[in-house]
Amino acid sequence: MKSRTGIELFLAALKEYNIDHIFGNPGTSESAITNSLSLPEYKNFKYFLAVQEGVAMGMADGWARATGRTAFVNLHIDSGLANGISLLINAFYGGAPIVLTAGNKDIRKLNSYRSNLVNMVKEFTKWSAEITHIEQLPEMTMRAFKEASTPPTAPTFLSISANVFDELTDLEVIKLPQISNNFSPDFNSIEILSNKIIESDNPLIILGDRISHSDSSNQAVKFAELTGSKVYVSSTSEINFPTDHKQYLGTLPNLLPKAKEIIDKHDLVISIGSNVFDGFFYIKGQLFGNKTYHAHIDSSASAISRNEQTNLGIISSPNTALKSLIDNVNSKIDGEVREKISLRTKDIHKEFEKIFSANKKTTQDKFNENPMSSYRLFSELSEVLSEDVIIIDDSVSSRQALMATNNFKSKKLYGERGGAIGWGMGATMGVKLANPDKNVIGIIGDGSAMMTMQALWTAANSKIAVIYIICNNKSYRVLKTNMQIYKKEILKDNNPDSKYFAMDFNPSFNFAELANTFGLNGIKISDPNLIKKHVSESLNSDITTVLDIDIDGSV
Repeated sequence: MKSRTGIELFLAALKEYNIDHIFGNPGTSESAITNSLSLPEYKNFKYFLAVQEGVAMGMADGWARATGRTAFVNLHIDSGLANGISLLINAFYGGAPIVLTAGNKDIRKLNSYRSNLVNMVKEFTKWSAEITHIEQLPEMTMRAFKEASTPPTAPTFLSISANVFDELTDLEVIKLPQISNNFSPDFNSIEILSNKIIESDNPLIILGDRISHSDSSNQAVKFAELTGSKVYVSSTSEINFPTDHKQYLGTLPNLLPKAKEIIDKHDLVISIGSNVFDGFFYIKGQLFGNKTYHAHIDSSASAISRNEQTNLGIISSPNTALKSLIDNVNSKIDGEVREKISLRTKDIHKEFEKIFSANKKTTQDKFNENPMSSYRLFSELSEVLSEDVIIIDDSVSSRQALMATNNFKSKKLYGERGGAIGWGMGATMGVKLANPDKNVIGIIGDGSAMMTMQALWTAANSKIAVIYIICNNKSYRVLKTNMQIYKKEILKDNNPDSKYFAMDFNPSFNFAELANTFGLNGIKISDPNLIKKHVSESLNSDITTVLDIDIDGSV
């Protein structure tokens, strides 16, 4: 075998691992990569330059979640890596398969300051390592891609010393192993849980992101219908259950007292594919009482019984476990149990209709408010969007209105995880790259948009045509909401309304003008009657459109 450089071996590995998109913001330590990508032999790699690292991370996150493939991100040394960490956190909690790399200073020269990049990111990666010598390159690169793509999927990180790319080797790329992701549950555990379901009078199912990751949405619907269970989701970061299904009751509140009110009504709770019960505010007490049996099914062993009682943990692919449960429960259902399930299903339908009616009334009550309510905005939007439109939700404080006014099918909506705003600007473009023939709309809060507004340059430079709807409420409205919760729940302040410190944007942002400076289509909207017109026109555009919509920021 003819010797080749480290960069030649590394790019051969990327090709072997089915990488054709590279999301990056390079620096001097990435010179070997950027130089090589300019050569004709590497023209099959599509490089997407971001002028802020968070944009590159968001694009990779959206692309990976929309394709199910592993995304590749290349950033620069400690300073560039640090800029990308906030949105790395989102990718980590969202379970996006991403291999992140950053160049580091030459290991042969230790008289200049050299950061430990692995330590910088290890808290928010599934696996991380540094390649200091070319002999390590094949096995570590393979492992990074293997770990990222193996359930539970998550980002991995490689720090690569600059000397590695210049050294010569006769080593070969190590192929990825073929690993089955449908690992089966323990039969005895399935039998125990099936019996609990048959005995249950009021079961509850909580679904998480790994339902989507394992392509289990249809199985989740069958399971809910078979067992006559209420369905909540732990978040709306990925819609994994049709929101117009009459057993779907919304998102489980992350404020523990409200979640406890729901859980206490059920004798059986089944969590599937979810990191559940991570409340933001500290609340005394425990979520589960002795009357509620909790079973947790997940491909992630660490997610089971992480912070709340779990009576039965089943480590399995959600898809495989659900199929086994459906078969087993179905074999145990007799006439009496079937009648019990039928009656409680009717009761759940009534609860769904009650929630639906309440959402409809809220929308009607807020329809003619001035300034425009987020309910009016999304009500107008719902009338103009077809079912095949994909929505990226980084609306933050407007999310409740979005979910109340729109019905979503599986895979139609992606939302952020991890709490780092700014995700949606890049993620919208990433999902569009994964779905070039579909309309992709990013619904972004104004505070979130300002975090990664540099994404507009990438949209223009890479000719990625998406629609951004900026919910411009001229404030960090979500912080105002959280401040009210803090005052009421923690400080026990019965009159939490007050002025808010450092939460208002004065002057406010004009996103339409910013878009126009990049040669994109920016439109400012204050009249709700113009929303449908401009959205309809934007759906047929071949350039990115930014609809900067003024909405009410009060709480």
